Amino acid sequence: MVYSRGPLLLGALLSVTPACYQGASEDDEGTGTGTGTSPGSDPTATSAGPTSSPTSSPTSTPSDPDPDTTSPSAPTTDDTGPICPANTPPAAPVVMTPGPDRLDITAANLSISGSAFSDPDPGDTFGGVEVEIWRVRKGVVDERVWHAELAGVAPPVVTLANGEYDDNDQTALEEWEDHVIRMRYRDEHAECSDYGPWSADLEFRTDDGSTALFDDTIVRDFYLDIPPDSWTAINAEATPPGCVPFSRSYHTGTLRHEDQTFLNVGIKIKGGCGSSRDLNGKPSFKVNLSWDDPNLPGCPAERRLYGEKHFTFNNGVQDNSATHERMGYSIYRDAGVPTPRIATVRMFVNDELWGVYQHVESIDRRFLSRWFESKEGMLYEGTYWCDLVSGNLPPDDNTDSTCLSREYSPDPCTIADPEGDPLDYSPIRAMITRVEALPDGGFYPAITEIFEFDDFLSTWAVESIIAHWDNYGFKIKNNYRVYHNPVTDRWTLLATGIDQTFNQEQDPWGVEGVLAVRCLAEPACEAAFAARLHEVNDLFESTDLAGRAEFIYNQISPHVMEDPRKEYDFATFQQRHTDLLNFIAGRPAGIRNWLTMHGY
Repeated sequence: MVYSRGPLLLGALLSVTPACYQGASEDDEGTGTGTGTSPGSDPTATSAGPTSSPTSSPTSTPSDPDPDTTSPSAPTTDDTGPICPANTPPAAPVVMTPGPDRLDITAANLSISGSAFSDPDPGDTFGGVEVEIWRVRKGVVDERVWHAELAGVAPPVVTLANGEYDDNDQTALEEWEDHVIRMRYRDEHAECSDYGPWSADLEFRTDDGSTALFDDTIVRDFYLDIPPDSWTAINAEATPPGCVPFSRSYHTGTLRHEDQTFLNVGIKIKGGCGSSRDLNGKPSFKVNLSWDDPNLPGCPAERRLYGEKHFTFNNGVQDNSATHERMGYSIYRDAGVPTPRIATVRMFVNDELWGVYQHVESIDRRFLSRWFESKEGMLYEGTYWCDLVSGNLPPDDNTDSTCLSREYSPDPCTIADPEGDPLDYSPIRAMITRVEALPDGGFYPAITEIFEFDDFLSTWAVESIIAHWDNYGFKIKNNYRVYHNPVTDRWTLLATGIDQTFNQEQDPWGVEGVLAVRCLAEPACEAAFAARLHEVNDLFESTDLAGRAEFIYNQISPHVMEDPRKEYDFATFQQRHTDLLNFIAGRPAGIRNWLTMHGY
């Protein structure tokens, strides 16, 4: 299944191949093939008509029309109907909405519209539209589930309320399933009106329930209950021994949200040397609903809250505006790169208000299935001066001992996908070996066969503009993950930890990460980066970021004011908001100055 990954940028970004997403299925995270364009997408195919069986797949090829009875070059008649002059049907439309970001579609946000009506016969006007939604199973379009047929004076916007489900017992599209939309137009040609061919299929995926969690018009409340034994154990692991990789263990507790209570979840503190706090302050948390508690027999049950089983709650102690993460991740997403969703929440611990937190979507298998053809690749995290070089690899493929750490390990409760990556360090070892084998002067475009390098250039451009200095590309080489897509055999770098942004100057050319350094060493690659930086800068300037910042500020101000554990006063919060607005206003000119300085 092929899905676009967000609003496209101008110029060179328009040539970026849209990401492919793994088809969802009935199991945990989705296991569809995600390969290519779905069947039934031939825009020239004709249809048997609006009375075609709802159980016949659009992948089958309808019979060609009988040239003796339907030729557009000769009149038609029958024993009872009118004699019809030649009528060429209207052209196949293009399904225009839902738009580029077609993940997590809900009944409320699904609107279907097509391109302008076009008919080769002079004087023919729009007469109606037929729309169908088909379910996709393992990459195959196999069953029509909903349809609508509307007459009108112009191509309408169609919603689910305008049609009906083929199964009378069905009242909604199934959650976390792949679907396609197809549509066709009818012309108004007196008694001889006719439907034209079907559009190409447009793929989309229904929401798994998590859209509600990341609705940024709402500040939700989450409750953690931490018993005394867990409190002591969590606190003992709170503070890392410096700016080095540091692993913590989950300990048992309870998560409550609205009317749902999850007992025996795993809770641990997260954060590095700058943001970590113990339970006497305002720590960040990770919560796992399906944690394998060693004190309980057997494997853990599969549990989800609004489609999610991993939760990340960031404390924001290094962001006195309480805004940077929400602002920054929206820019990554607008630039079309894989990006976590985010929303502000209030946290309560043992029924005590702990204040404002940012709920950031966890980068887990469900996240990967949203963005890639396969979620079964290996994911690694790089922390603190950790470049993608062989010196940072562990001595063997099953030892966790360096700044590059694997996110998945062999687990007796998890069945490894035979078509996925091995759960060790061999995939990243092979990738680094390939990168290091590229000769000087032969890095670009050869690197595009190893990395999704257009995405890397977009990420680098975003981080230059928002001044994300604590990242992969610049000095610290921190706060990133790399994911191997086993279908394409390419890697994607994912940015994280963007709280310390929007607050300082950052030279886009001041890089130390090997991928960026080697890019700038070759004129063609440097020019590609400069072009992408121009485009993302134009996107930054044309987006109403100041309006978004004002919305967030007004939304969270009362919650910040009552936050008992924040490490700044309200006047500082107000000043940082003003600083953010000033940064947004001045940054595009600053980036253009850097481009000019480097000859672009």
